[in-house]
Amino acid sequence: MPVSEQVNDIDKALSELFEEMKSVKQTVSEQGTEINRLHRVIVQKDETIHDLKRELSKYEEPPKDSHNSSTPPSKESIKAQALRSTRSLREKSDKPTGGQKGHKGHTLELATPDRIEEHQPHYCTRCGNDISHVEGSIVEARQSIDIPLPISPIVTEHRAISKKCSCGHCNRIEFPKTVRSSISYGSNTRALVAYLSNVQHLPYKRLTELLSNCFGITMSQGTVCNILQDMKQQSQSAYDRIHSGIEQAKVVGADETGENINGKLHWMWVWQTRNLTYIHSDKSRGKLAIDKQFKGGLPKATLVTDRHASYFNMEVKDHQLCLAHLLRELTYLSELDTSQTWSLQMGKILRQAIHKRKTEVWEHINRQSILERFANLLAAATNHLHQKIIALHKSLIKHKENVFRFLFDPDIPYENNASERAVRPLKVKQKVSGLFRSNQGADAFCQLHSITETAKKNNQNPFSALIAVANNI
Repeated sequence: MPVSEQVNDIDKALSELFEEMKSVKQTVSEQGTEINRLHRVIVQKDETIHDLKRELSKYEEPPKDSHNSSTPPSKESIKAQALRSTRSLREKSDKPTGGQKGHKGHTLELATPDRIEEHQPHYCTRCGNDISHVEGSIVEARQSIDIPLPISPIVTEHRAISKKCSCGHCNRIEFPKTVRSSISYGSNTRALVAYLSNVQHLPYKRLTELLSNCFGITMSQGTVCNILQDMKQQSQSAYDRIHSGIEQAKVVGADETGENINGKLHWMWVWQTRNLTYIHSDKSRGKLAIDKQFKGGLPKATLVTDRHASYFNMEVKDHQLCLAHLLRELTYLSELDTSQTWSLQMGKILRQAIHKRKTEVWEHINRQSILERFANLLAAATNHLHQKIIALHKSLIKHKENVFRFLFDPDIPYENNASERAVRPLKVKQKVSGLFRSNQGADAFCQLHSITETAKKNNQNPFSALIAVANNI
């Protein structure tokens, strides 16, 4: 074979070898890239697994919901809500379902009619004779209750008349206080706006739509805001009287809840008795907010609350812990550690004390037995139990004098549910409206809500109470 052909064969072989090495090098590079990608995937999955483990760790303890804590139903998890829909949160009763024996029913009663419509036959259904001229007799009467339509506003024009006396003096009468400008809304309309906003919790837009659709009153949202601020000013004297009544009361319940004011967390405080409800708003949840309203505390009152520390820094006569809060917490602790019985025994003592208060003659309640069992349980060792059980144990030791005061004074309740009911409308208001736009709006709500809640406690119509405010009575 010629030398030239041998050289060509060698060049061809080297070229093929070079191309093959180039292909191998590219493959190795691609595999390196894939390895790096897989490494990143593994790192990402490790982070995901770590996050999932952290989330799952929450379920190692029983979740707090409305049956074992003070968590409202609206804050419960989907799982807790599903459980709540399939089982009752109350203890099973031996009574049958429905109305109980002796329960007084309610039904509509016939009233004096405003108008009468007679329905009578004009011909005989048997022979067809004309009987329209025949005098008939009433065989049955039924009544229907309706609203007259259209419901239209009544426009009253107020004219100021001047009269000149023989002495030469010109006399002019002043307009009523409720007539403040050339065109204004009357007291009934302003009371209705306050009622719809504060009692029925309508947001401004829906409120103005209702006024327009049902009453033919075109009102802007700004006017609604102005009316509420005006009603707040006119209710100041009544609001102050409620405050004075709280200061003089012998038993007061208190609670607080968060509120959203223009995106910032504030607190709405409630102070209430059997006949009064006083509500105010503050950016603080501490004693500073309390001191703004009650500088000298409530030295005449037994204060019924949860264990929020600010209440125990007040100047009061005595304290009574809310047993409903304690029982919910004890229920949670019993679910947290099913191997211990301390929380079950404590819950049993509290329930028996409540039962005695509700069912036994006041003078015959065996208080000493309850106190001794309570003291023995407080003396029991809990250091080996869950940390949360230990924390509650220490708290009850600290507040042991404030657990059973309701067994020694019939005016002291064993729970603070009335205060929780008083703050619940705020949550409804926020669910519907979202938030308050300003401190002034929140203050107006608190003040007018105090008026209407106090009216309800005294068996008065809250709308009538707001009419009285609008008329400055």
